[in-house]
Amino acid sequence: METFALFLGIVVLAVISPGADFAMVSRTSAVSGRTAGLMTALGVATACWFHITYAIFGLELITRWLPGFLDGVRLIGVAYLIYLGASMAWPRRRAAQAEPVADTASSGRHFLLGLFTNALNPKTAIFVISLYAQVIGHSTGILTKLGYGAIISAVHLLWFALVAIFLSRDTVRQFVARHRPVVDTIIGLLLIALGVALLFYKID
Repeated sequence: METFALFLGIVVLAVISPGADFAMVSRTSAVSGRTAGLMTALGVATACWFHITYAIFGLELITRWLPGFLDGVRLIGVAYLIYLGASMAWPRRRAAQAEPVADTASSGRHFLLGLFTNALNPKTAIFVISLYAQVIGHSTGILTKLGYGAIISAVHLLWFALVAIFLSRDTVRQFVARHRPVVDTIIGLLLIALGVALLFYKID
């Protein structure tokens, strides 16, 4: 129970801390509405299983055969964060963007946005690897490890669903619509800053 309490506390604090996932769910919800925000949140929660899977089953094997794997994940993630940030902050790209339409294709696109944002997020990779290595431990059974993974994914889904519901309210969306260039620039620069910071962070 002590291990579980420690684990849950770390997960909650890590998930609610600002980062790329929060930035993307926030912007999507405020700009494109509740359904788009919830689909992005679902994509984020689903992508957690990518990190959970290799942390449980393949990290030792992968790093043995591909010593640069974790650095590769970090660098790809950094490039993706900087690309997303530049796409939002670059004025010509902002001007060319059209409002997403709330249809099936749009929902799928927002799900994929959340999926790739989290799957390529070095912060999540560092967080999950650290949890399994230092808190959960190698001696823990596979089913228990999978249970911990389900909790990680569920906490992500719950938190970002709440963020999507709150930030998709009409008052918030109207404010964002009036100040969208500023909002996009701030979020874009935040993502670029996160990417640059993670560029110098070593995944052990």
